[in-house]
Amino acid sequence: MYKKVIYPLLLIFVAIAALWGIPEIVRTATYSRSQYPFVYFSSVVKKFMMREFEPSKPKFHDDDGKEYTEDQYDKSLPLLNYRQLTVNGEMPDSIDGRAIDPRELRVKSINFRFLPAEIQTPTVPLYIMYESLPKKAKLESPGDVFRFKDYIQFVDDETNTINEPKSEMFQQALLKAGFVFPSQWIYGNINIRKPYDEGYFSLDADGKLFHIKMVNGKPFIRNTQLDAAIKPVYFSMLEVSDKRFYGFLFDRLGYVYILEEGGGKYVPLKLEIDPVNIDTDEITILGNMMYWTVSVQNADGKKFFALDAETLKRRRDMTLKPTENRWNLYASCLFPVYLTFKIKTSDYIAPRLHFTSSWALICNIITALIAAFALSAASTKQRIFAGLFALIFGIAGLLALLIIPNK
Repeated sequence: MYKKVIYPLLLIFVAIAALWGIPEIVRTATYSRSQYPFVYFSSVVKKFMMREFEPSKPKFHDDDGKEYTEDQYDKSLPLLNYRQLTVNGEMPDSIDGRAIDPRELRVKSINFRFLPAEIQTPTVPLYIMYESLPKKAKLESPGDVFRFKDYIQFVDDETNTINEPKSEMFQQALLKAGFVFPSQWIYGNINIRKPYDEGYFSLDADGKLFHIKMVNGKPFIRNTQLDAAIKPVYFSMLEVSDKRFYGFLFDRLGYVYILEEGGGKYVPLKLEIDPVNIDTDEITILGNMMYWTVSVQNADGKKFFALDAETLKRRRDMTLKPTENRWNLYASCLFPVYLTFKIKTSDYIAPRLHFTSSWALICNIITALIAAFALSAASTKQRIFAGLFALIFGIAGLLALLIIPNK
């Protein structure tokens, strides 16, 4: 009696373990990450310039396939290589009639990267509120942290006691500004090594986006008054040198905006790129005083956009396909379903089933026939059971039947 219960449970346990273990071994042996070239839009030739890392490809070329020497490549990207070109005395004074100011080059430079794991990772919901107008030239730790969900509450990081006056001051300021608790989310940049601090942006219970920071020890709370058509789902703070904007706003439809400062108002300006999926897409932005080079990478490849730095309108785009990966081929042929506990786009560890291809079911059928007729079985009933089990679990089921024979 017990055998009828224990035997199937043991088989299922081993099969589930094999659904993870066998594909993981095959992936380790066959997986290779797609290697894309470094791509930057040229303000001189108005094309994407590429620096390849694969020996089989020309090292320097543009998106039309024209090859360049290293010197020609450097001169085609003066806004990227301005330090080297200045040392060599080859930096142009102007581009398209626009004078090149070294200070403007520095303050207009943007380097931004977004990874899906940023929002799919375990976090401790404690935040740091820096002073936005510090008396010294650099930011200093305030000595407390705050919670922000059903209310705002500041906690001293040494005594672990609540700072009631400061908490009440911010709580009342939030309520007075119209913030409705509980907060849906709050995002900011807690890195102290930044030129200045702009606090946090938070979405309240009514879907309104608020700017929250501390100025001269007092709360600064402001409703951004975003258009109701924009439904924010994520905000990535970026304290840029020229203070043109606060950061990048992602909405529910996949559009990306910068949130500009305009005379005390918050002005969203959309990047003219294809909609993105923040659950799967890696986004990189390399910007200068004339153009932004935006790349969006996922399993389908990597797409590049050249945007005008002022209007963020698209000037050029191109797509690079991923290189052939043996793991994808083997997975689609051998594993209709496999199990993982960790994926690239998330830092959470949890069991996840992946479905590859219906073609792999043929492998399961062959495996089921092997289990039913090639394995030693005492009865037709056992053959049928073994065949059905292998049909469901595939190679993992066959391995379980071999490890735990029905004797």
